[in-house]
Amino acid sequence: MDHPALPDWPEDLLAPPFAAGERPGLLDVLAPLASAPEEGRDLVVLLDGVGADLLAEHRALTPTLRRLEGSVERIRTVTPSTTASAMVSLHTGLAPLEHGVLGYLGFDPAGRRAVNQLTGAPGLDPHAWMPLATPVEAGARRAVQVAPAKHARSHLSGVAYRGWEFLAQGRGDRVEAVRTALHRGGPDALVHLHVDDVDHAGHAHGIDSETWRTALAEVDALIGTLLRRVPRGTRVHLTADHGMVDTSAAHTVDLAEEPAILSLVEEVTGEARALALHAVPGDGAAEELAERMRVLMGERALVLTREQVLASGLLGPAATAIPAHVRGRIADVLVLARGRWGVDDFSRRPETARSMIGVHGSLTSAEAVVPLLRTIT
Repeated sequence: MDHPALPDWPEDLLAPPFAAGERPGLLDVLAPLASAPEEGRDLVVLLDGVGADLLAEHRALTPTLRRLEGSVERIRTVTPSTTASAMVSLHTGLAPLEHGVLGYLGFDPAGRRAVNQLTGAPGLDPHAWMPLATPVEAGARRAVQVAPAKHARSHLSGVAYRGWEFLAQGRGDRVEAVRTALHRGGPDALVHLHVDDVDHAGHAHGIDSETWRTALAEVDALIGTLLRRVPRGTRVHLTADHGMVDTSAAHTVDLAEEPAILSLVEEVTGEARALALHAVPGDGAAEELAERMRVLMGERALVLTREQVLASGLLGPAATAIPAHVRGRIADVLVLARGRWGVDDFSRRPETARSMIGVHGSLTSAEAVVPLLRTIT
């Protein structure tokens, strides 16, 4: 079977993370710690939304990380560059095309509906949604997830953290919760802490805000305290799921104002920086949808068909045998935003989606490159 022709790739978008035999570094941060552990404790800290570019641009705010910057690598996250997809890849070591979490909103082919991949939906079993065993499930290492209590039974936890014990924490007691988890897990404990302060500040206020800068400085202070107070000899692995860019109403395309395009759309998933469109049934509908989106977006986005997505290495290696549970979730058209642009059908979204300033999901360096710091206390 011939591969579909790929479009000229825009210079401002990075190459697909699995192109030409590449493998995003995020897949090999946590999963090997469960599948092939060494003696001793490991603490994995995920700084939600803290891309490598943002960290480098704001080093004056991060004295702890600045002191260790000689040990910081720049690695790729997955596409879409969003928490749900990245978190499951981090925990499984698998590409999105293998585990099936393909964006913030995923398509449920059985229910013909969009499903939030963080919170799930009534009747949707996380084990059925992602039926593959996690490395922690398959291994013998004791692993403890430290997170807010509301995450204990979330859809994402049921997909990514299977086999992990759960320890609830509040914002003011994260360090003590991590210390407890490391001791509870024993001398060979594996602990994961998800720190989402910076991501929340960015979504609500943007990365060019005092609120965001304060959140970054406070997270750096948290890292400094963790490094001082966890047991000596603990291996600390610090990374992120994605970065972020700021958008605005002037840089937003609303498909609700494009009835000719929506007439070709059954469902809209993904998010504004990596929008996934599922075409209505019918010969030629997907092709017409892709062409209309190319005309609408012009240089504001890269528009790819399903075949181009699979051939390019966006979601996984081009030779990947697509699992049965994933096949029906793949969109007919994927729209990767460029610059500060975003596109969505906001008639399907809560008002908070339209007012969001900090966004992510696409292939700009600011979104798709994350830091990796490994150190020993």
